[in-house]
Amino acid sequence: MFFPPDPWQSSQPPFSFKYDGKESSTLLSSWQKSQESVPSEGGQLERKTFTDPATGLKVTAEVRTFRDYDAVEWVLKFSNQGKTDTPILEDIEPLASSLPVTTAAQVVVHSVQGSSASQTDFEPQIQPLGQNGSVKLGSSGGRSSNGMLPFFDLQVDQHGVIGAIGWTGNWSAEFSRNHEGNTVSLSAGMQKTHLVLHPGEEIRTPRILLLNWSGDRDEAHNIWRRLLLAYYTPQEKGQPLVGPACYLTWGNALLGNKLARAQELVQKQIPFDVYWIDAGWYGNEDYTEGSTVHDTPWWRNRGNWWPNKPCYPDGFKPLSALLHQKGIDFLLWFEPEQADPGTALLTEHPEWFLKRKDGGGLLNLGDPEARKGITDLVSDLITQGGVDWYRQDFNIAPDSFWVDPPDRIGMTEIRYIEGLYAFWDDLRARHPGLKIDNCASGGRRLDLETISRSMALWRSDYSCFQSNATGPQLQTLGLAPWVPLSAGCCEGNDTYSLRSAYSPGLVIDSDCNMIIPKDDAWLKAGLEEFHQARPFFYGDFYPLLSFSPLSNYWSAMQFDRPDLKAGLAMFFRRADSPFSSIEAHLRKIDPAATYSVEIRTELGTGPIQTISGKQLIDLPITLPTKPGSALVFYARRSP
Repeated sequence: MFFPPDPWQSSQPPFSFKYDGKESSTLLSSWQKSQESVPSEGGQLERKTFTDPATGLKVTAEVRTFRDYDAVEWVLKFSNQGKTDTPILEDIEPLASSLPVTTAAQVVVHSVQGSSASQTDFEPQIQPLGQNGSVKLGSSGGRSSNGMLPFFDLQVDQHGVIGAIGWTGNWSAEFSRNHEGNTVSLSAGMQKTHLVLHPGEEIRTPRILLLNWSGDRDEAHNIWRRLLLAYYTPQEKGQPLVGPACYLTWGNALLGNKLARAQELVQKQIPFDVYWIDAGWYGNEDYTEGSTVHDTPWWRNRGNWWPNKPCYPDGFKPLSALLHQKGIDFLLWFEPEQADPGTALLTEHPEWFLKRKDGGGLLNLGDPEARKGITDLVSDLITQGGVDWYRQDFNIAPDSFWVDPPDRIGMTEIRYIEGLYAFWDDLRARHPGLKIDNCASGGRRLDLETISRSMALWRSDYSCFQSNATGPQLQTLGLAPWVPLSAGCCEGNDTYSLRSAYSPGLVIDSDCNMIIPKDDAWLKAGLEEFHQARPFFYGDFYPLLSFSPLSNYWSAMQFDRPDLKAGLAMFFRRADSPFSSIEAHLRKIDPAATYSVEIRTELGTGPIQTISGKQLIDLPITLPTKPGSALVFYARRSP
């Protein structure tokens, strides 16, 4: 194997730190050790402890393995069991290991760009790792996927290890190759730790998940997708959360108009799953007819968390009650981590906040009192409003607030991130079945911990400023190999834009940016088609063409469900492409089998034909108009 099936079986555990100036590799051999093993979902959980008899520092590693996957996950906890402060604990790296390679091996680090509200959000990155070379990855500003996504694939020839870093703050990772070229070292953790622990204190580290692979990289990432869908995505009735078709509306609007529109959508049998109210619904703002995200000071009342009286005199219950009668969920936007100057929450509880220069504040989630206060407040709003989807936005870089004394560097961030997880976990415990939509200026908080608790229904703020369908196409291409669940946003009123946004979830931006759906008949047909396509987005993913933002390019991708013996391929001819036809080059098709195939270039149904697998693999796709799109539904009929 390229990587030991369980790196914890090696003589040196796969983590490192410095303690009182000494490297953990020289310390742990003399520390007291214990180990226990218990069954866990899908495998086994081991707790390994290392305790310094002199100072009482205890390191606990919770290590999880899986029956059906060559994968291992762990998180470390450091606690002070002594009666005085510990010596300085620093440079904590929950992942610190090395791999032997041959000097001739081709070593490549695959990673993916994070979100920056650009057309190339989630663009794949490929960096060769030569002799005596290194590759460094990391986040910026205190949000985990601001800059880079905290996922990687270290490839050595036709083998590799896919990894994820579960930390919603600042993280870093480094891959280095020694001068001789026969060893690759990899490390990951928080960007900086240098702290003492007081008696009784405990902290946790970023979570690490590694998956071994060998052979085809696309197939390796499909095993990764299956692992995450099984164990690292929110579940409903034992299955991964089904992404919704959302109808997004702006918050600074009259409840009566929303009720009328919701009733109209229901009467016309337009199959949306979630009715969404975004920012602008709260506080003391006046109602502004026809307002959008661009011309409303929606940020001015964060901290006045009550429904705006001119817009919602009776709150949200009339709307959510209507929706629930029809089996439709209600989603409501919040940004609880910020409070603007003069708002009620900041005025009444200034002690809960880390202050901003403008007089506003960042809620200190590391303060138990502040966290309980915001949990109670949000929980009450969820109950009063009949909220099914809690949407949490976060439009600030928090790391400038995480200021520590010299002997506690990293502690404020640690407590803040631990508090964020506790906040979400408490909300879900108080409201069984509550679903969380994770937004942070788009997809800037995507990591192993957040995707385990939430789904990103707004994965890039590129959709706030552009109406370019290429963006959602690229977001799916870039994210799907690493993060199985997300939603695309339709920012146009045409079928090409709609299909470009097809993902496990779909958002129809009805009025936030004033991109009004063409008409309700078109919207109904589009959502019906999306519901037919949605099951395939939970299957294996194959990029049929490479990631490119060029307008004279085609884009194509395939989702295959081996369990259903069926799949979906999507093709997009962009506006400036001179080519009207391409060959599909589909994956995972048995050339000796027979398939039923439906090709749709317009909404509705297309002609169904029965062809051989050999014909299907290189199926010609012709789109005479540009931009244009085609969906190819296929199902295996016989061997």
